[in-house]
Amino acid sequence: MSFNIILQDLLVENNINSELQTPPYDNNMDIKSKVKTTFTCLLRSLKLKHRISSLIFAFYLGKLIESKEISKRDCRKIISEHFWIIAIRTYYIFEVNPAQIYATIETSTAMIRRLSQLEFRKLTLEL
Repeated sequence: MSFNIILQDLLVENNINSELQTPPYDNNMDIKSKVKTTFTCLLRSLKLKHRISSLIFAFYLGKLIESKEISKRDCRKIISEHFWIIAIRTYYIFEVNPAQIYATIETSTAMIRRLSQLEFRKLTLEL
């Protein structure tokens, strides 16, 4: 079920001609501070039930993780496996067009987490 909802949201035409909001960190910060700041913003947006913001912060967290500037071990001291998976998956799902996050109607970080590995692969390969 989550797969179909996310797929439909990815196929929605994005009429928003804007860039993704700026990251919640300053580029002069060290990588651990960037991860901590972004993770804090993600947790806050989840607590406040801000779906779009949650997806944006998960995307940025995944982007930081995938930049390979921080080791997996150091990153895992800051965030749990649960959020690690959400961040990585969100990053890869929206990597090609991050602004598509704004066009989503129902996609949430919880739905992204519930995807099977096969469903996740399909979303990243088909689009």
